[in-house]
Amino acid sequence: MLKVMIVEDEDIVREDIKHLINWESHGFRIAAEARNGGEGLRYFRDHNPDIIITDIKMPVMSGLDMIGHIMKLQKHAKIILLTAYGDFDFAREALKLGIHSYVLKHELDSPLLLEELNKVRRRMEAEESVEYLARKEKLRMLLKRAETHPDPLHPPIPEQLFRWKGRTGICILGIEPSAGDPDEQPHSSRSMDKKEMIDFLYSRPFLDFEADAVDMNPNEYLIFYRIPERSSERAIFEYGTAFMNHLLRTISEAFPAVLLSIAAGPVFESYRDLRGSVKKCKELFAQRVFQKGSAILTDSQAFADKEMLQAAVAQLLERIQQQLQHNEYAALHSSLDELFTRQLAALRDPAALRSSIFELIRLINLKGLPRQGTPMMDALDAWTEVQQLGNVYQMAEWFQRMLKQLEEESSLKYSKKIRELLQYIHANYQKELSLNEIADRLGFSLIYTSQLFKKEVGVSFVTYLTQYRIGKAKELLETGKYKVYEVSSMVGYQTVQYFCKTFKKVTGQNPGDL
Repeated sequence: MLKVMIVEDEDIVREDIKHLINWESHGFRIAAEARNGGEGLRYFRDHNPDIIITDIKMPVMSGLDMIGHIMKLQKHAKIILLTAYGDFDFAREALKLGIHSYVLKHELDSPLLLEELNKVRRRMEAEESVEYLARKEKLRMLLKRAETHPDPLHPPIPEQLFRWKGRTGICILGIEPSAGDPDEQPHSSRSMDKKEMIDFLYSRPFLDFEADAVDMNPNEYLIFYRIPERSSERAIFEYGTAFMNHLLRTISEAFPAVLLSIAAGPVFESYRDLRGSVKKCKELFAQRVFQKGSAILTDSQAFADKEMLQAAVAQLLERIQQQLQHNEYAALHSSLDELFTRQLAALRDPAALRSSIFELIRLINLKGLPRQGTPMMDALDAWTEVQQLGNVYQMAEWFQRMLKQLEEESSLKYSKKIRELLQYIHANYQKELSLNEIADRLGFSLIYTSQLFKKEVGVSFVTYLTQYRIGKAKELLETGKYKVYEVSSMVGYQTVQYFCKTFKKVTGQNPGDL
């Protein structure tokens, strides 16, 4: 929808123009109205209208003076000039400024206004189709030059590169299909080619914001947008946030089966600024892996204490190693979730994520070696598969599947009696179980049962039962359907206090944190 500004000092004429047509039904919207050229110039800077309908003779600042200033700011601005019989000399001056459309006030009616507006729209579309390819190629060349040959003199961005002058915002838009069957999602990004996306951006999201886009690859777009003049740092941040939210909302409505990630870089005015902005954009965009679903990534997302989080990640990996050695699979699932969805997601460090993935693959393979003599998985193949996942939540699920497979394979080494015993524990963990009861079921002495269980399973009966109960409790709490005291009872604990203490000891978290 094209934005229109009406500049007319006579209130009755301005009101008549506003009510001549149904603006929005024809693809136009009145963004601002002014009583003189001074107001018109100020509102132009604030609202960035596509079309200006203006009178010539006005107090404070004439229409011609206003047009002159606007053309310096935006030489492609489209202006419809309102003239009277005695204004032909002024109209000729306007033509020298680049005005191509003017009408006599007394002849202006609904059909004429609509005709002039559509004429301007067609001219804009024709200019856009010709200029877009040229602008995009200039942008590509500028990006290449800025990244490889930064100029220490800070030259300004070349004129005609954008459709505006001055400060420019920048962001990376990433598009990927959401989980599900793409054949049942006709609007998924897998079927969205570059031209379709670029055409959509210019036909919808860019109508309310002046912006340009360059495709970096089929699923990533570098987007530049105009920053209104006289904006404070706070206003720039709010404007950029509004623009990115607008992108997220508009694209999501049109393509509901895609996930969007938008990373914002600093505003720039020179080659060196541009180089730094693109670099910052890419750094932030790399952190989309720590987000679940669509996300906007900005510098305003403050990190927690980095050293503390790094230490927590290292401690978790050590804990996972010990739990693997002792076959503590119930606790392992909990530790994996905490590692990926809490600590690594909060740390948001791609290097820490990579090293954690490699370490987990190594530990799982080491666990498989004594049993079968070969690693459970090829490290390079596993790394490639994990790297292709969308975020840390999916990575956690991938390793959970590996653990389940390892657990199932590990259970094959148990004797028939122990396998039956483990099945009994899994079916009755909510009840009050004791080692005496277990020994009676096996037909063995209490001491022999304890030694046999520890030898085959790797941990004592009490430890295994505790870990299994806490694992089940974590699953129940994560559904969000139950209170802590309800879960405590459901997994076999007599008091909530003891349950909370045990939960904290096993998982490192309080049950109320889930």
